Amino acid sequence: MNNYSFKMWPKGLSLCLVCVIALSGCGNSSKDAEPEWVTKLNEISQYMQGDTLIDVYFKYNQLVNGYEVTGRWRPFNKDCETGPVLMNFHNQETGFEFQYFFPFYRSYDTDGVTYGKEFKGHKQGDIHYFNYTSPETLDCLKERNGNSPLGYYSPFQFLDIDFDGKDEFIVSDWYIGEGGNNYAVYAILDNGLKRIDYIPLDRLSCVDRIDLKERTITIVCFDGTCDIAEFYFSCKNRKDKITEIPRFYTGCANRFDFEKYNDELGCPFVLDSIKEDLNKVEGHHAIYEINGNKIIRVRGEKQGTIRHGRW
Repeated sequence: MNNYSFKMWPKGLSLCLVCVIALSGCGNSSKDAEPEWVTKLNEISQYMQGDTLIDVYFKYNQLVNGYEVTGRWRPFNKDCETGPVLMNFHNQETGFEFQYFFPFYRSYDTDGVTYGKEFKGHKQGDIHYFNYTSPETLDCLKERNGNSPLGYYSPFQFLDIDFDGKDEFIVSDWYIGEGGNNYAVYAILDNGLKRIDYIPLDRLSCVDRIDLKERTITIVCFDGTCDIAEFYFSCKNRKDKITEIPRFYTGCANRFDFEKYNDELGCPFVLDSIKEDLNKVEGHHAIYEINGNKIIRVRGEKQGTIRHGRW
């Protein structure tokens, strides 16, 4: 996902292919007179101008983290599952409001409309009501990622992913690939959303393991089934650049962006260790630990012989 600008609005301003299960919440359509929330979305116009796309509207039946959530979505054609979206989040208790805009939006819920049995094409002014799918909803990836708090079917969620005591706003790209979905993380500020793009929060996916209790994130990267690398991060202030880097066995580990990592001193996650698997038929594993500015290989043996407390 790219980085886009966002703006807060003051109170009162009018404005898997991986795994497929049946969930309630694919949406209901309504052809009633235009609701107030639709009028409000149309008045927030700075993001949605300059094209001839039709407008499709949706609202979630439940409050999500205290927010009433509505959306104005513009599919690229009458049969398309993707298009620009403007979503408005209004806190029912405090009146606090923010908007999210993305030019290529697709979600589990909009797919439920586009690929529904009764679908005959999007029409101007269509209105849909969705049931929000909780991040706790079970899916087949939960067995792989240690029951990650990231929701496979949730189009967005609120989670303290950087362990600072405040929830971040997290959006799924609904990629539904072999590794599930990817996630963009935003800080909710008084004057807008700000994309968090430091490692590892710039590369979260469904297969990653997030331990909220231990305050750790393990990023899992793979290229097919025989080239896998895992990067273990803990939440603590980053003070050292990594300048002594070995040649890894796997392409996944060799592609890690150490230059970007080194440019982000002071960020709240530190790379502690790396594990890589190459060619599972032969069962080669290697484990590396980071010691100051060095990456040191501490294990590199055949399958079944490696022991390491973190892995």
